[in-house]
Amino acid sequence: MNAFNRLCAGCVLIVMCMLVAGCATCPMDCRTCPKSNLTRYGQVLQVKPESFEEYKRYHANVWPEILDMIRQCNIRNYSIYHKDSYLFAYFEYVGEDFDADMAKMAADPKTQEWWDIMMPMQAPLETRAEGEWWANMEEVFHCD
Repeated sequence: MNAFNRLCAGCVLIVMCMLVAGCATCPMDCRTCPKSNLTRYGQVLQVKPESFEEYKRYHANVWPEILDMIRQCNIRNYSIYHKDSYLFAYFEYVGEDFDADMAKMAADPKTQEWWDIMMPMQAPLETRAEGEWWANMEEVFHCD
């Protein structure tokens, strides 16, 4: 499992939590900035029905260290939605080295602790690509 998929398995699940858009050093919105390297991600995973309420409780009170690490790793506009035991995650990556940012997150002890709690509540799709936990989705339409 690569660092990106480990990341998504644990901390992508910030139900109804939208992270601040924009760069820490720039007042512009990265979605409209001409210098932006913004890449949109959509992913899907199942949550075990018997774990969903606990899962929601955790995400209603995400640890500050987790939110800070997500921001440090250039993830913005992060949301998770639920329907019939499926979780759909959406986020925007605004950094320049996605693999390095995901490795940074994967190395963080507090993030690893969070993932250890989250992963047993999840059930990855059988159709996911090799090495994925969350199944990456293809963007077929976007309108700003």
